[in-house]
Amino acid sequence: MFETKLVQTFISLNTDEKRNLRKWMSNRNVNGNDDVLYFFQFIESRKSITVKTTTKEKAHDYLYPNTLFNDLRIRHLIWLTTEVVESFIVCISIENQLGLKEKLLSKFYTDKGLLTHANKTIEDAIDLVTESSLKNAEFYKNIYDFDIAFYDINSRNNRNKDFKINESIHSFTVYSIVEVLKTACIVNAIQRVMEFESQQYLLNAVLDLVQQDDFLQIPIVRIYYNTYLIISNEDEVAFKSFIIDIKENEGLFTKQDLNNLYRTAINFCIKKSNQNIEYYTQQAFELYLYAIENGIIVDNKEINRYSFTNTIALGIKLKEFDKVESFVERYSDFIEISFRENTIDFNAAKIFYAKNQYESALKILLTNEFKDSIWNLNAKYLVLKILFELRNIELLEINLKAFKTYVKRKANIGYHKTYFTNVCNALSQLIDILKNPIKSESFIFDSETPDVDWFNKRILEINSTKKVKK
Repeated sequence: MFETKLVQTFISLNTDEKRNLRKWMSNRNVNGNDDVLYFFQFIESRKSITVKTTTKEKAHDYLYPNTLFNDLRIRHLIWLTTEVVESFIVCISIENQLGLKEKLLSKFYTDKGLLTHANKTIEDAIDLVTESSLKNAEFYKNIYDFDIAFYDINSRNNRNKDFKINESIHSFTVYSIVEVLKTACIVNAIQRVMEFESQQYLLNAVLDLVQQDDFLQIPIVRIYYNTYLIISNEDEVAFKSFIIDIKENEGLFTKQDLNNLYRTAINFCIKKSNQNIEYYTQQAFELYLYAIENGIIVDNKEINRYSFTNTIALGIKLKEFDKVESFVERYSDFIEISFRENTIDFNAAKIFYAKNQYESALKILLTNEFKDSIWNLNAKYLVLKILFELRNIELLEINLKAFKTYVKRKANIGYHKTYFTNVCNALSQLIDILKNPIKSESFIFDSETPDVDWFNKRILEINSTKKVKK
């Protein structure tokens, strides 16, 4: 029973929501079934809600003590109670969404021919929405919806007014621009890791339109436009504008939209960081810390394991070891439990390596099967780096050959395939130089080489060793 929609929904509610749900369940106009009320009270009475404390057998004993267990009866109660809980969710959702109650009421009055009441409801709703300081996409959609509803009612007896049609068109246009740009950002993000053709019929028209009539003066339009430029053109000017705008206008977005926007910016920075641009490494690290500390990419005290791992990788790259260790200590318990140990081990290996504790790192890397293909790529690469630094060239060449095959065969890894293919090429070149040190004279890996600092540091070591031998 613990995994049922009913129990999981109850767990997800905050304290105020649970208190209001209790009142809802006790309202005879909402729920006239005592068994449903008692069944809810059984769930609510658990000191801790677990698989063991919420079994159907325990629920049956609570409701019907000293009677034979009836599974069908309990399953029916689960269904009935879920229905009442969902009616509560719908009710509070209507109350919490600006303008939705008024839309439903105005439609009801209009359908019943109560046009005076419908009109008054719409006028009040327009005032309510207009006064809102939150000029997000939904704001413009609400303005359009209510203006059109107002026109539909009042134009029946008056054809001489303009009914603010231009304002309605403007609101709908802003809403459409935002939705088209948002969709384009989603499509481009997916295309980075998966090849497919998309048909974005309105995109080109919208890109032309945003340059007209001061649409870019509207923060939400400007933010999504810059986001699109970041994803599609890697526009660095757009990125800098985005960073300023997003922190000043976070209130314009739902948590999910804000999450997506910050992840887009972070992914852009990581891609640039992989091109050895330190500014973007720093930006990515700071954005991760900011987004996590402010709960933007944290869901129910849970941090995505990739976000956790990327934050540590960036901190290591910047040699921000104090911040990295503080981050690990503070947020390790935020990783989803089924991936927690795997994630902690993977990152512990990277930290051991950064501290030159190679044997400890290898012990983790060679005894773990990591659950993500990108993790495996990075783990295998880290093993290769350690083997080179330990000068175990025979084992290095064996592992490098296997790694090249692994990278070549791996599908759906986006730009990671190019990155790790270049890593393999650079490692082969480095091994060749180690075997023939004369080749290292005046040689340096160019800035396009992934992890170029590591490779050039190895060249310096080879040159230093060569001088000592002389």
